Amino acid sequence: MNSASPEKVYTGMLESNQKLQNRLIINARYFSFGRFSAFLLVITSIVAALTLGIVWWWSSAVMLLVFIVLIILHEKLINHQKFNDSCISAIEDELAAIKGQYFTFESGSEFVDPGHIYATDLDIFGSSSLYQAINRATTQAGKSTLAGWLKEPLIESEKIKRRQEAVRELAALPDWRIQLRAYGIVAGESKNDLETLSEWLSSAPLFKPAVFRLALVLIPLASLTITGLLIAGLVSIQMFLLYLILPLGIVGIYTKAINHRHVMLSRKVELLQKYSVRFQMIEEQGFRSDFMNDIVEKLKSGDIPASICIKKLSRITASLDTRLNLLVGFVLNIYLLWDIRQMIRLEKWQTTYKLSLPKWFDALSDTEAILGISAFAFANPVFVFPEINSEKYAIQAVDACHPLIPATQRVYNDITVTHRGHFNVVTGANMAGKSTYLRTIGVNMVLALAGAPVCAGSFTCYPAPVFTSLRTTDSLSSNQSYFYAELLRLKELIDRLGRGEELFILLDEILKGTNSVDKQAGSKALLTQLIGLSAAGFIATHDLELGNLEKSFPDDVTNYSFEAEIVGDELLFDYKLKPGIARNMNATFLMKKMGITL
Repeated sequence: MNSASPEKVYTGMLESNQKLQNRLIINARYFSFGRFSAFLLVITSIVAALTLGIVWWWSSAVMLLVFIVLIILHEKLINHQKFNDSCISAIEDELAAIKGQYFTFESGSEFVDPGHIYATDLDIFGSSSLYQAINRATTQAGKSTLAGWLKEPLIESEKIKRRQEAVRELAALPDWRIQLRAYGIVAGESKNDLETLSEWLSSAPLFKPAVFRLALVLIPLASLTITGLLIAGLVSIQMFLLYLILPLGIVGIYTKAINHRHVMLSRKVELLQKYSVRFQMIEEQGFRSDFMNDIVEKLKSGDIPASICIKKLSRITASLDTRLNLLVGFVLNIYLLWDIRQMIRLEKWQTTYKLSLPKWFDALSDTEAILGISAFAFANPVFVFPEINSEKYAIQAVDACHPLIPATQRVYNDITVTHRGHFNVVTGANMAGKSTYLRTIGVNMVLALAGAPVCAGSFTCYPAPVFTSLRTTDSLSSNQSYFYAELLRLKELIDRLGRGEELFILLDEILKGTNSVDKQAGSKALLTQLIGLSAAGFIATHDLELGNLEKSFPDDVTNYSFEAEIVGDELLFDYKLKPGIARNMNATFLMKKMGITL
């Protein structure tokens, strides 16, 4: 990885791209002036040819050629400007991310799932979420893939290590990452682009019979022959117009079906070209990690890389788009059966690559997901890659903190789960840090099992997902009380453990929806049952009595606490985890501060 700080690396890249932007703006002005001048010269030459003689037509032709060349070069320059502007935007996004500002990235709110075992409690999706901090995807498939990685943690250590290796590799390639994302920004894929492409891919061929291929040979010969006869005066204009019924009739029979297929592909030429460039970047980078080399292998159809195949599809689609010009389409269909000819080319491509195309886009979506994690890793060089230990059911972390807390505000704590059946009971005052501590554990576990680095000095864990019950809510729509909703959540936990699932459990102030006597008895019974099921994890509570379970289970229950200190008229927190049961509570103090009479 580059030894310079992430901020310095991105700042240097930004300065280079901004200098290039200034040069491109100046060049664009020159091209605009050149095009305008060439156009005036074309008009002048045409006027001169009409008034001064035929020799000026040569000048008109030359200036017209110059004008066309300038248009082509100017268009390339404009595309270069768009790409460079996207690079600048991507770099500025990364500089903001280094400062903990992720609002420029999509939040993934569409992936929110209230019933998920941890996603809602740990703020995996939505504004200021973990997903928003990681997401760099520009395709809908890439966004969905990353969401899946965060919602469906890996539990095989080898797969996690493969991702870690790829993240390390791509983190060290900031220029490559920025450019790949910039091409995605320029492409501007909409949500239904790939859906319509997939719909076309699964459609049945229209022009499979050999008779259509025979027509592609005979009709052009017949059209050119009768045109020659018309010019020679051997056939009348009426006969020629009568002949046109044949080619136009053949095309006309299938116009509706062709239009339907064309709509699926129309105006996707630029998008396909951008896909081709992105595929080519992946194919040609030359990776070391097995994960990325597997992606490169997916981007092959035989010996032909995906980038070449997509370019071919782009060219065919561009050819079909010429029918959008009614006059040109009319002439081409008379002499070449243009619509049918291009549809046959498309159907040949479809038959050849219909099984490969989904694999190519899966490869791109995997690349976008791993790219996001790599950018997150590069932006946080103090984070460490966790050690995944499949042999020992435990979590051991030193100096862990929530990764989305700004670096200047972080308070670090250790995490310790030593065996199955081991529970840490965390007591403490209001606002002392219990809930944040549980979310620190949960979010870092999600990162660890996604192949990402974690916010800790060191981190070792068994690959088991977390199950949380931190912020249960009631539901008016289903006539469900808060207490009943919490019981359903706990029942799901017991059922999962009963089916043999391995989970690390994070519970915050369980059974809040009932009276204190029931809550105390129920909490003790639940914790006893969880220990009996060989589960493990953390329970945060205000109920100091729950800490007495350490006497009944000295090997399986450990007490920790977050303390609050009242100094004069101030309530102070250090947010540091301490051994033992909490001694100080602050509810009465806070009520008095609010002016509530006790």
